[in-house]
Amino acid sequence: MNVKVTPSRIAAFDVLWRVETEDAFASNLLASPRYDDLSREDHSLMQELSFGVLRWQIQLDFFIERYARRKIAKLDPEVVIALRLGLYQLKFLSRVPPHAAINESVNLVKQRGKKSAAPFANAVLRAAQREERFDFNQAIKNPIERLSVETANPQWLLKRWIKRFGEEEARAMALANNAAPRTAFRFNTRRASEAQTRDWLAANSVAIRDSNLTPRAAIVESGFLSPQSEPVREGWIYLQDEASQLVAHLAAIQSNKFKTQNSKLKSLDVCAAPGGKTTLLASLLPASAQIVAADLHLHRLRTMRELSQRLGVNDIHLVQLDAARDLPFDQEGEFDIVLLDAPCSGLGTLQRHPEIKLRMSEDRIEQLAELQKRLIANAARQLCAGGLLIYSVCSTEPEEGEEVVAWFRRNNPEFRDMTRERLVELDLDPSPLLTPRFGARTFTRRHKSESFFFCALWKRK
Repeated sequence: MNVKVTPSRIAAFDVLWRVETEDAFASNLLASPRYDDLSREDHSLMQELSFGVLRWQIQLDFFIERYARRKIAKLDPEVVIALRLGLYQLKFLSRVPPHAAINESVNLVKQRGKKSAAPFANAVLRAAQREERFDFNQAIKNPIERLSVETANPQWLLKRWIKRFGEEEARAMALANNAAPRTAFRFNTRRASEAQTRDWLAANSVAIRDSNLTPRAAIVESGFLSPQSEPVREGWIYLQDEASQLVAHLAAIQSNKFKTQNSKLKSLDVCAAPGGKTTLLASLLPASAQIVAADLHLHRLRTMRELSQRLGVNDIHLVQLDAARDLPFDQEGEFDIVLLDAPCSGLGTLQRHPEIKLRMSEDRIEQLAELQKRLIANAARQLCAGGLLIYSVCSTEPEEGEEVVAWFRRNNPEFRDMTRERLVELDLDPSPLLTPRFGARTFTRRHKSESFFFCALWKRK
């Protein structure tokens, strides 16, 4: 059907459709060569629309049901996605003229073969346009439901945060997760000197500052640094969240109290892909160190090999294994460092992966916690006496962090929590990061990074 829709909105619809029907992640789709032909402006709007709809989907669906006078489940999915796109533009993008938001969303409905639903979609969006002011307090009496719609976060997650932090902080955390993440990266001097990279950034109007959270990390203050830009493409820098980088720094042994008598330092990253922490760890350890990186999926190891080659980190031994089972090494206790960045809910990465809050559940968190216990137990058996085990998850929830470490230490009393000491060695103030029990945390709301739990565990000699 020959109806007019801009390339950016067609692409955004495609991304949201695949997120909805294929359980894909928008961030992966947006980085696909599939959209390379879009202009910079269209690509930017596609990204804004895709992430914006996912971040605010719970609220958008509330308004769809309000104006449509029927449940989302009763509507065709193509119509729902077009309505979400239109409503997001009406409610959140003041620079988009209302008539453009409405007309193009209606045309998307037609383009997707739902011509009979076009008048309905037009009526819903016109009703939204007419209601310029909306009072959540008057419309929604249940406080948790109201907070859920206001912040576009699921009720079950908000209840957990309110119980831990109080309603005001829970609200602030939820809203912080709806903001766009800032761009953080690390310099890779194996490909270019830091001075050369800084010169390129300055010449291309990219202003940066040093991170306050992580050594050697930098934050983009202004300007545009795309995955296709020369420093990223050629491996001069690696785009990586500050908290993720911090985990690798914790694992890089610097103090003699952790060192063993081995002539060659041996490090194991148990769940290594996509390789950001492993490649950073390799750059921090002595050149003589032996680094083994493992993952369950062969295709992820292939991606990791490509990353290692791009960054010039060619001294990593890749191994395919299932870390939930006994690990296939010659003998237990042969590694000085074991890093376990465990599979988790990902609730600490909602700025980059907003679809997670729409898919996750409390039952799934419990299942992941059981997996994490198996993983840390298996990983710990590979550590020699005097070695260091780093456990981390990009999750806000204690079941995946503090409670896993508490369980592990009850069963392995020879391990001591050395997180405070490691942070001090990195010249960081541990006080804002340490938890009351074990390990430390970053929070998106407080630290502007991803929300991570990490714990450094030393195995007594």
